[in-house]
Amino acid sequence: MKLLVDTCERDASVRATSRSVDGQLDMSFDVRAEDLGTVRDIVAAHLRWWRVDNGTAFRTLTVVNELLTNVLQHTPGDADGCRMASLLLQKVPDGVTAIVRDHDRCPPVYSSPALLAEEGRGLMLLSALADDTSVSVTPAGKDVWVFIATLDSTENL
Repeated sequence: MKLLVDTCERDASVRATSRSVDGQLDMSFDVRAEDLGTVRDIVAAHLRWWRVDNGTAFRTLTVVNELLTNVLQHTPGDADGCRMASLLLQKVPDGVTAIVRDHDRCPPVYSSPALLAEEGRGLMLLSALADDTSVSVTPAGKDVWVFIATLDSTENL
């Protein structure tokens, strides 16, 4: 998978690590707006590799993108302005789980945005696309967990 190893166009200041084994992708990186497309490409490649159906893959990509965008918009940067986060993506028997961990201990807040507002719909989006979600505040920050069922498993409900 060339996408996962080709980093020649990346600048040397990017801080990132990743590991992929047996239906699991584990990444830690400095969340930057200009890199979200690359993260989506990596996640999409893994979902294809794991033979996840297109509908579940689309929902997963949208949710992961929203969670990482929330890290950019709602967490304070460190002394260098960096916002480190990790993403753990797992293929499980009935779907896909994703956990985004950041260093901010403030949990997400549900809001009711104005009809034409451009922000404030993140948790509504998660509720609409994920089959289950939870947030855990930890001494190091918070974990936002989502489960997205595959089409096969939702047909049996």
